[in-house]
Amino acid sequence: MLALLMTLAMLVPGATAVPPGPAALTGASRRAVIPAPVTAAPVTTAPATAAARKTIALTFDDGPHPRYTPQVLNLLRKYHVKATFCIVGDNAARYPALVRRIRAEGHRLCNHTRNHANMTRLSNSAARKQITTAQRQIRAAAGVSPTVFRFPYGASNARVRAVVRDCGLRNLRWTVDTKDWERPAARTITARVLRGARPGAVVLMHDGGGNRSRTVASLDSTIRQLKHKGYTFVLG
Repeated sequence: MLALLMTLAMLVPGATAVPPGPAALTGASRRAVIPAPVTAAPVTTAPATAAARKTIALTFDDGPHPRYTPQVLNLLRKYHVKATFCIVGDNAARYPALVRRIRAEGHRLCNHTRNHANMTRLSNSAARKQITTAQRQIRAAAGVSPTVFRFPYGASNARVRAVVRDCGLRNLRWTVDTKDWERPAARTITARVLRGARPGAVVLMHDGGGNRSRTVASLDSTIRQLKHKGYTFVLG
């Protein structure tokens, strides 16, 4: 019967020989037609490493500062860590060599307005001028323009966020505020980072805008402990 069906299939153009179901076959015929079960090799994917899952971004605002920014850069270089520096345009114009160093060492430049303005208190045109002036100042110092922007004080609303988007910049927020501008003890700054550390976290610290000696003092321990916990550092 099986041989007859196969012969007819070859005689009919376009026909495909389909073996009858198992119920129609018995004994040797069934064993000849039904292929042995094929067990597919298991699909394996390399599990994401802890380092790949646990990323964190360090960001520094209000610089560059001639005293604190070099110290921060030295510590980042010591541990092979890249960070993001949210630069005030007037400071970039005042200390262009520091901006060039930040870029040369592989860190990200971020626009932080021309003079640390509260953007929500400005008209759209004034807010735009804060951004575009800082862009020119940073580009003049480093040779490149930032692609990210951070609101001073974190003060924003839908209106000024739209201005930032219209300038072609991405708004850089944070998830961990160390409040280092209050000048707590270095160990407190480190503890706040570690307490808030999560995969994808963005840490806010400062390398300018005041006395940042305690931020600098906290950084060595902060980086070492984050690395010990399996975090890798990414740009914000």
